[in-house]
Amino acid sequence: MKTSKWLSVVACFLWLCISNTKAAAQILSPSSAAEDSDLYSLVLISSDLSDAHQTMTICDQNEDGYIDAEERSKLPWQSEFADFDLNQDGKLTHLEVAVRQAKKRAAFDITQFDRKNSQAFIRRYDTNGNGQLDADEIAERWPPDPSEFDKDEDGIITLTEIAKQFAFKRGLRRELGIEAVDNMSSVNSIKKFDIDGDRHLDSQEWAAARLPLEGKLHDSNEDGKLNQMELSLLFAKHRRDLGLSKSDGVKAKRILAMADANRDGKISDNEMNADIFAANPQAASQYSKFDANSDGTVTLSEIQQAIAAERKKLGYSDSHVSNARRLLLRHDADRSTFIEAAELAQQAGPGKLTRDTLNSADQNQDGRLSLEELAKHLAAQE
Repeated sequence: MKTSKWLSVVACFLWLCISNTKAAAQILSPSSAAEDSDLYSLVLISSDLSDAHQTMTICDQNEDGYIDAEERSKLPWQSEFADFDLNQDGKLTHLEVAVRQAKKRAAFDITQFDRKNSQAFIRRYDTNGNGQLDADEIAERWPPDPSEFDKDEDGIITLTEIAKQFAFKRGLRRELGIEAVDNMSSVNSIKKFDIDGDRHLDSQEWAAARLPLEGKLHDSNEDGKLNQMELSLLFAKHRRDLGLSKSDGVKAKRILAMADANRDGKISDNEMNADIFAANPQAASQYSKFDANSDGTVTLSEIQQAIAAERKKLGYSDSHVSNARRLLLRHDADRSTFIEAAELAQQAGPGKLTRDTLNSADQNQDGRLSLEELAKHLAAQE
């Protein structure tokens, strides 16, 4: 069954559990109500379902679709059996096991992205194909500091341990205002300019990288080198100083990559006259507009400056657009891609837009709100 169908079944299953008065009274006893309500608020991802499938394959030996009281002895977490038996029938279904996987994953803020990223590293370094990194694989290949991942110190690094560490680092970057585009800029800079292979950039290496900000000012531990986190902070500060959103940062890199045939970090006049533009002169003229100093070369910095100017004119950020899209989906009953007056509430309420919003946000006075008008309105409220 496809993941989307499984998720629909999950929602129906949980709804049936809590909508049945007798079952709800049994499940949501005063002592366990808070924890169980957390279970019902979980959002399942595809890895929860696939992990549950693996558990069912191992434990459901009679293949009746349940892990019963006899089969529960095969569970490495059999002491938690009752916690996830949501309908208290003494058995676990695939969906109940998936809920358990989701709860454990959510405790470490592990996302689907973290899981996929972890799987990529397992595939890259797991030479014997057993689904984990053994001692010899770690010693020969990755990671540079095994203690970062091997928290139980058993000499083995599992997919879950990698995912936990990736989730931790992602959360740390988020707290520091570092977006994925900043982190990738850091990774790529080290990959390209780290000549001595120490996974840092020393002063000579960062000079060759032509960083957008002074490297020395971002050497927070004053060791004369920039590590990946320090570089990420540098790129994040530069992006924010320009007023670029995370999507703007990605857009600038994509524009450069499309024409930078020799990957030297700039677009020359020759590259703008190459085959990619030969059949489309208009595209070449679009690149020419980025050449602020008219020297015949377009750099990433020039592209970023141009996009930053466009962002300033727009007057709203990615988060404003995201929130505006959510409000549009909620209010746009006829799916016209606009919010009309009849779709707005008379009185204010949680998550509701009132007709007063139309008066203040309808910039073109056409009696309806577009996604862009909503985004601008949200930005103006800050």
